[in-house]
Amino acid sequence: MLREYARHAAAFSPEARLFLSAQALYGLGQTAVWVLRNLHLKAAGFGESFIGTSLAVQSAAGVAVVLLATPWMDRLRLRPFQILGTVLLAAGLAGTAWVRGPAAVLGLCLLTGLGMALLDASASPFITRHSTSLERPWLFGVATALSPASGLLATLGIKLGASVWGESTSSTGRMMVVAGGATLLALLPLAVLRDAPPEPAKGGDDDRLDWRTASKFILPELAFGLGAGLTIPFINLYFRNRFGLPAGTIGLYYAAAQALMMGAFLLAPVIARRWGSVRTIVAFQMTSIPFFAILALTTSLEVAVAAFVLRHACMNMVHPVGSHFAMEVIHPRQRARINGVKQAGNKVAWAVSNSLGGLLIAQGALLPFLVDGFSTVMAVTIALYAAGSAMYWGFFGRAAQEPPAPPAEV
Repeated sequence: MLREYARHAAAFSPEARLFLSAQALYGLGQTAVWVLRNLHLKAAGFGESFIGTSLAVQSAAGVAVVLLATPWMDRLRLRPFQILGTVLLAAGLAGTAWVRGPAAVLGLCLLTGLGMALLDASASPFITRHSTSLERPWLFGVATALSPASGLLATLGIKLGASVWGESTSSTGRMMVVAGGATLLALLPLAVLRDAPPEPAKGGDDDRLDWRTASKFILPELAFGLGAGLTIPFINLYFRNRFGLPAGTIGLYYAAAQALMMGAFLLAPVIARRWGSVRTIVAFQMTSIPFFAILALTTSLEVAVAAFVLRHACMNMVHPVGSHFAMEVIHPRQRARINGVKQAGNKVAWAVSNSLGGLLIAQGALLPFLVDGFSTVMAVTIALYAAGSAMYWGFFGRAAQEPPAPPAEV
C-alpha cells in the first residue's frame, strides 16, 4: 500500500504539495480547538451548558460560510479563502486564551467557526482543481491522512506543554496561543503556490444549483450531525469527568486515535477499490457503533480508551473515499456549493445538538442502566448514526454513481 502511495505521490503537482503543507500546519490549530478549548473553558469556570452554546455558535458560523461564501468558491480562485480561514482560525484560537467574559468567548468561537468552515469548504475543490482523475484518489487519501498526522503532533505537543507548564487555566491558554502561532505558518506555503482558476462557465444550467443531487445528502448529514454534535465535542470532558484525567493524558489518548486514523485513511481507498465506495462507507460506519456502546457504558479506563480509539478510526476512515467520489460526480461549477450543502446539513445539526448535548450531560443519567449524562447522549448518538447509515444505503446502495461519507469528523 505504501509503495503504491509513493508511486502516485511522485506525480502530485507542486501546487498540490504546497497545499498539503499548509493543510498540515493549520491542522495543528484545528486539533487544538477540539482537544484544548473545552478543557480551557471548563477550567476557567464555564459549565457544560455554556460550552455547548459556544460549540453551537461555532457550528452556526459554519452554516453562514456555506450560505455566503461557497457560491463564490465555484466562481473565484480558492487561495484567498484558505488564507482568510487560516487567519480567522488562528485568531479565534489564540484569542480565547486571554478573554474571560462569556460574550467575548462566544465572539471568538464565531471566528474559529468561520475559519474552519472556510478551510473545510474550499479544500476538496482546491484538490480537484490541482489534480488529474488518475492521481486524485491518492491525493485525497494523503490530504485526509494529514489531519490525524497533524493531530498526533499537536496532541504530543499538548502533553509536552502540560509537563512543562502544569495543569491549569494559564497552561492550556499558553498551549492555545502556541497552536495559533503554528497555524499562521500555513500562510507561507499558501503565499507561494499558483492558484488554478475556476472552471469557466459554459452557459445553460451550470450556475443553477442541482438541488436534486444536493438534497440526497441532507437527511443523512442531519442524522450524523445531530448524533456527532451531542457527543463528539464533549469526549475530552467525558475523560475528565468520568475518570478524573488531566489534559496531558487526554491529549495522549487523542494522539493514539489520530495515529490509528492516519493509517485507516490511507487504507480506505484501497478497500473501496475492492468493495465499492458505498459498501465501504456503510460497513465501517456500522462497525463503529458497538465501540460507541462500550464507550457509553464502561467504567474501566482501559476499555474506554480502546473503544474511543477504535470508534474514532472506524467512523472517520472513509472520508477520503467520500470526498473523491463527491468531486468526481458533481459538476465542476457546482463542487463547492454541493460540498457546502453537505456541510451545511451537518453544521446545522451540530448547532442544534451542541447546546442540547451540554444540557443532557449536565442532567446526568436519565435511565437506571446508564452511567452518567455522557451515557445518555451517546445512546441517542448511536441511534442517529444507525439511521444515517441506513439512509445512505437506501439512497445510494444501488446507484451507479456512489456518494461520499460525511465530510466532518463525527
